[in-house]
Amino acid sequence: MLVYLFRHGDAVPAEVDPKRPLSARGRNEVEGTARELMAEGAKIAEIWHSGKLRAQQTAQIIARDLGVKVILEKKGLKPDDDPATIADLLRQTDKTILIAGHLPFIPKLAFLLQPELGRVELETGGVVRCKL
Repeated sequence: MLVYLFRHGDAVPAEVDPKRPLSARGRNEVEGTARELMAEGAKIAEIWHSGKLRAQQTAQIIARDLGVKVILEKKGLKPDDDPATIADLLRQTDKTILIAGHLPFIPKLAFLLQPELGRVELETGGVVRCKL
């Protein structure tokens, strides 16, 4: 099974909008990576996000572009949350999940799921695939 760990797209600065929605650049980043996932034939059953607006918008764009019907806000996906709980949840499912999340959470989760990847560095709108 694969887990896709997707860093949200670029967001507007908090001074512009404290909710920090995706910027135009961020939407383009997410759409570009979604096209790459489509091209490789990614079949995602569910998308999980942190509830922060930029992660939610990232999840919605991916769901739209890849035809994913299930988008869930999950506790434990905020930037500074401990990724161990989510890693345990992922190990208990047989679904292909994509998580739209944040730094430093996403790299920490990647290391827990697949330590041989080492320290993962993702630009905004980037994705890493972990095999479970």
